[in-house]
Amino acid sequence: MKVLVADDDAVARFVLEDVLSEWGYEVVLATDGRKACEILLGDDPPPLATLDWMMPGMEGPDICRTVKQKKGKYTYLIVLTSKTEKGEIAQALDAGAD
Repeated sequence: MKVLVADDDAVARFVLEDVLSEWGYEVVLATDGRKACEILLGDDPPPLATLDWMMPGMEGPDICRTVKQKKGKYTYLIVLTSKTEKGEIAQALDAGAD
């Protein structure tokens, strides 16, 4: 199964890619929000994505909103963040994060 890892931080991308690859997933990488959104809206999108909250181009919650508006196969979206406020977490969930 393909999994998108979208993060502008090279170390975070490497760690997630390494772990997911070891678990047998085919990892697709994006270094900014626009590229992540393009991949998720493409013809053969991964059914699962991990999205950094703060990325250049588009932030994780914005990607969630955009992807959830499209019709078709369900895409599970996980937003990774260091934010800890309940309101911020609720914002990601309201945007469509799983």
